[in-house]
Amino acid sequence: MMPEHAEIVVTYEADLVRLKLNRPKQLNALNENIRTTIASVLNDLIERPDIRLLVISGEGKSFCSGADLKTTSYPKVEGSWSTRRNRTSTWQRVLEQLDRIPQVTIASMQGHVVGGGALLATACDFRVISQDVVLRIPELALGIPNVWNGTPLLAREVGLPRARDWVMTTRKVFADELMQSGWAQRLAAPNALTDITTELIDELLAVPPAALAMTRSMTSALGRANSGMQLGWADADLQQWALTEEEYKETVDRYIKTLRP
Repeated sequence: MMPEHAEIVVTYEADLVRLKLNRPKQLNALNENIRTTIASVLNDLIERPDIRLLVISGEGKSFCSGADLKTTSYPKVEGSWSTRRNRTSTWQRVLEQLDRIPQVTIASMQGHVVGGGALLATACDFRVISQDVVLRIPELALGIPNVWNGTPLLAREVGLPRARDWVMTTRKVFADELMQSGWAQRLAAPNALTDITTELIDELLAVPPAALAMTRSMTSALGRANSGMQLGWADADLQQWALTEEEYKETVDRYIKTLRP
């Protein structure tokens, strides 16, 4: 287990691993340190068939507010276009890696689930939400396309018409719609998120390990075949282009000002 003050706390238990985003003052905004830690754990899990489940959660009142716009979740990169392109696609590779590990994955969420945090959850097999959850995909409002293979992932889970709606309007999506759409599979009353998540964990661990692992592999393969994941090959180019545009910089400045008290 990592120190309690770490930006993401990793806990290995008998049959599962827990990843808890641990930047509650920043609503668990994603940064480079969090990305590298998640990538390291996923690399480990590829070789750990004895571990059956991965549970991702967030400390405090919100699951994740997306990329940290003040520091950005992408460190500045110098060098050739190919070098910058590779560094820009780091989070996309994390989501693809999450899709390929042998463990069943669960996202347990409360409060705000925004941008990259929403995509991190969408890449999981199961999503448990508290009644106060509000999802938003704000990238277009920031002047950038929805990358990280996010739109194909959303289309896989809720269908293209609804994914188009959520991405293009950038509107808030509340718990009732998240359940009705199938994006979330379990709904928890206030203060019951941990209990409902534990119930799901127990249900999954009650399934024989081999049958669960094979079904996880099968559903992951079906998801890759049906989600258009291969269409994300140009996402890194779109992201790199957007980050260099003055329109993006001006839009982000305005957006950050709206978040201030």
